[in-house]
Amino acid sequence: MVDPNTKYLVAGGEISARLQAREQVMLFFIAFTAIAVGVSLSSEALLNFTLPIGYAALATAFLSRHHDLVIGNLRRFQRDIWRLDKEETGTPEYTSPEYLGRAIKERSKREYAQLLFIVLGGCASFYPAGKELSSPLDMATILWYGSIVCSLLAVIIALRTQRDRRNWAK
Repeated sequence: MVDPNTKYLVAGGEISARLQAREQVMLFFIAFTAIAVGVSLSSEALLNFTLPIGYAALATAFLSRHHDLVIGNLRRFQRDIWRLDKEETGTPEYTSPEYLGRAIKERSKREYAQLLFIVLGGCASFYPAGKELSSPLDMATILWYGSIVCSLLAVIIALRTQRDRRNWAK
């Protein structure tokens, strides 16, 4: 049978990997948004370059939420192992409320940055969209409205993830 310390360390490694993956997703979205807006503003022929921003924002929000949910469960697992160990050794634990609560508070700054890029990227893509829309049933128009809806959903998912994380810390 695997001892609790090994289980704890394995969970810590998984948390670290998921944190890195979540940050890579966010950095890719930031880079993509900045490049797409820059390219679309460089030429009238490239206005549609910002069209996928809303879809990418939604995918980013879902992937970030997925990693956050798994990280939260792994931290709960570590906290349960720590509670058993605490009675024997009295060792402090990072996943305890006195430490993790502060980390989660700092984590909200990353979420504000995510929201900022979703909103700014979405707004920046609406400007070219207004120039491109021709008729209500045109495929490009449908895709632009879909992108706008996806941007709004991404904001809702990011806000919901913030709320859920605060509940996990309790």
